[in-house]
Amino acid sequence: MSNLISDQQKYDPWETKQEITDVKISILCSRYSMLAEWQCQNLTSPFWRIYHSRLGGGFISFEGKTFEIRPKSIIIIPPNTAFSCYLKKPSKFKYEKIKSIQINKESEINLYNKEGMIDQMFVHFKMGFPYDWIKPNVYQFEIDTYAEKLIRSIELKMIEEPVFIDFRNNISIKYFVLYAIQLLPALIWKVPTIDERILNIVKHIDNHIVDPLTNQELSKIANLAKNSFARLFKDNLKCTVRDFILQRRIDHAITLFHHTNISIDQVAVKCGFYDRHHFSRFFKSFTGLSPANYRKNFI
Repeated sequence: MSNLISDQQKYDPWETKQEITDVKISILCSRYSMLAEWQCQNLTSPFWRIYHSRLGGGFISFEGKTFEIRPKSIIIIPPNTAFSCYLKKPSKFKYEKIKSIQINKESEINLYNKEGMIDQMFVHFKMGFPYDWIKPNVYQFEIDTYAEKLIRSIELKMIEEPVFIDFRNNISIKYFVLYAIQLLPALIWKVPTIDERILNIVKHIDNHIVDPLTNQELSKIANLAKNSFARLFKDNLKCTVRDFILQRRIDHAITLFHHTNISIDQVAVKCGFYDRHHFSRFFKSFTGLSPANYRKNFI
């Protein structure tokens, strides 16, 4: 008679179950180009940014500190960090302008550099709640040989194909992002303990941002009375359900403006607003600009 073990033991022989933090990295865009002009004030966005330059020369200013995007280093900027950027340190800002030139072959990099331009590789990405709610800051780290080789492979692939990021290059970019975020201080990831029911609701909101979302519907999903759910949500996230949903919708709209070419009407629909007028009213109340002016000024 043979001794059989359970299917569960075949999958995992340990009785103690693991709690694994779920991290999903969504790459929004990754570019490699030459910068002729790069001067902006109070640049902020609801997504992460990573900058690198093999030539150096770009500067980022945040809360009185200046960081140069220099060779053998990377700069990481969490979402909702308001910073300024420029190529040459000015006495004061007189205008804002960004002018970049696509690199068609690697030999062009030094030629453009002789004309006063610098190269820049950047990645925009999101990790979802709560990792996109890190305290605003700017971080700079030296990188090792592995990261340098990884960056070069990404850059060369983007020179060959600047528009389409294929599967292999997408994986390389995600490797680079993982390398970068592991350099960040461990303490920044320590967020206040959030009730599991509220975390599930936040995931539901992000996954159904286009749908009508009411307290009554969400309270049922959380298996709570409507008033109890509203109190628990505010106790955990320090804002009302309505304000949280609106903020997520506006953040999603900003992301779409920066990384797609769809119309304002389409953005409104994809973010769960009734129509363009309804969307424009709330967008301006959160950003201070109408969607049309935001796209004109920042895109």
